[in-house]
Amino acid sequence: MKIYRLVLASISVVALMSSCSAVNNIFSKKSAAVDTPRTETVKSSDKTNYPSVDVLAGEWQVASVGETEITAEEDVPYVNFDIAQGRFYANNGCNILNGSFIYKAGKLTCSGVLSTMKYCAEIPYEAEFNSAFNENPGVTVTSKRIGQETYLYLNNSKGVTLVTLRKHNMEFLNGNWQVTSINGKAINDEEATVFFDIPELKIHGNTGCNFFNGQIYIDPNRSNAIDFSNMGMTRMACPKSDQEQSMMVALESAATAISGGNGSTALLLDKAGKEVMTIKRIADKQED
Repeated sequence: MKIYRLVLASISVVALMSSCSAVNNIFSKKSAAVDTPRTETVKSSDKTNYPSVDVLAGEWQVASVGETEITAEEDVPYVNFDIAQGRFYANNGCNILNGSFIYKAGKLTCSGVLSTMKYCAEIPYEAEFNSAFNENPGVTVTSKRIGQETYLYLNNSKGVTLVTLRKHNMEFLNGNWQVTSINGKAINDEEATVFFDIPELKIHGNTGCNFFNGQIYIDPNRSNAIDFSNMGMTRMACPKSDQEQSMMVALESAATAISGGNGSTALLLDKAGKEVMTIKRIADKQED
């Protein structure tokens, strides 16, 4: 499942923000929820100051809106910032939005926002979400890195967080890795490798005997989460069957991945936090 969505112009949309006065009218139906936020003011010392525009780039899952945590496992609300085009695309759990944005000195200001107009009574936080993209006066953006995840906070003029966005940082796994141990047992086999393609959410490699491939799923509700499924493998017979079986079982039981600290090693852990596999990055070969 590649996490990237395009909002097509053919979707029936309505221009929500052609002027400041139009913005105020649009959000008036739930203005009380916006004017009297339920969240507490976030202390500036709790977050880093003003992330760069590069930090904003890409797709973010919505972790919470106000005090409401988003726990959906499928069709998770998202915001995608296209830095090159100065456009954003979003889903607030009910409607799809897109528009232009300017980000400068920690201020995010949106304009020309379009939205579908579906009614969803089960999404009470829709107005709070939308207010984060109100072009007047714009919101302050702060961020914080926690483990393998980055959190982006869209705060109103009073410093209250309207929307919290989360992006996994599993990109550190991208590339080719040598398997160095399985369940604590050292593996000394140059053919035992794993290749992670995080953008395409795919995995493939070699058990030391057979080639395998499968899909990667990153659970938005678990920190450092990574799961492998739909694993397929060639069926060549060889004397490394025990190693092959333990390697495949380890991958299928993996639930989280963490960096070894220097970027050259990583660990796969099961749901109980037990180390099931350690891997070492294979350096890219330099062409002469």
